[in-house]
Amino acid sequence: MTHFRPYRNADSPALAALWNRGAPGSASARPLSAHEFDRHVVGGPLFEAAGLIVAERDGKVVGYAHAGFGPDESGRPLQLGYELGTVGMLVVEPGADDNDEVASGLFAEAERYLRDRGAAVLYAGGQTPLNPFYWGVYGGSEWAGILADHAPFHRAAVRAGYEPVGSTVLLEADLAQAERFDPRGVLIKRQARISVDEDALPRTWWEALAVGDFRPTTHRLISKADDTELARATTWDMTWFGRADGRTRIGLFDMEVHPSYRRKGYGRHLVNEILRFARSHAVHAVSVQTPSTNPTALALYRATGFTSVDTATLYRKPGGLPA
Repeated sequence: MTHFRPYRNADSPALAALWNRGAPGSASARPLSAHEFDRHVVGGPLFEAAGLIVAERDGKVVGYAHAGFGPDESGRPLQLGYELGTVGMLVVEPGADDNDEVASGLFAEAERYLRDRGAAVLYAGGQTPLNPFYWGVYGGSEWAGILADHAPFHRAAVRAGYEPVGSTVLLEADLAQAERFDPRGVLIKRQARISVDEDALPRTWWEALAVGDFRPTTHRLISKADDTELARATTWDMTWFGRADGRTRIGLFDMEVHPSYRRKGYGRHLVNEILRFARSHAVHAVSVQTPSTNPTALALYRATGFTSVDTATLYRKPGGLPA
């Protein structure tokens, strides 16, 4: 018989081992050590043991689900907003005859935890700002839903009545490939300069919790005429977590071109400069992601040498939880 219970401090080795067997291999950190699980999954100041539900049978861990919340809209540090909750992660023993049954049980327990904490709207997967855990451990440069080949998690969400509400494309640039030519690059270099801050402060406390340990670097394109910021983006060192292919990576996120300067080639130029910066630091690949409904961003990244490597789906439960 399967028993469901909250996380205990001694669980981390078993949960990390289960992760290495059951998490998708395509875009998740594997192998993940017990120390890394402790530090980057359950070691944060907002972690609640009751939100990490462990499935146990005959003293052996056979699955777990992890539920949580995003930041409070007021912006107050270390304050969560409890109206929106997410079943952020679900991992079960691969190949077990009853893993769908275990997954459904875990999902129900995670929902119960979210309801007890006050959630009125429920999601499955994580997407900014509803991404309380697993940044860098699961997904690409951020955490944006359930990965395509994470079949037990998808099935559990659908069985629980959740529906897809968003899709994200994960892309990667292989820096062994030749640099793409930018026809506007020479002119833009005359007009603007690149500013790189390798010890950048995160923009919010939520971002600080996610990537503050991983040397976030801010890249800015600045007008030479008046020092106006034309575009900016942030990268972080994903190599802190191992991947199956053993390649070094940086993650790119928060790519933004000032509204007054869009469609002038500044975004493409900044991305090219970030790729050049990564090459100079012997990085093998750069990861980025964008909603599948953003053709402009997809075209930008593909023009600079990125290719699609995975997708992630965010689910939502219509009507929230039953009374």
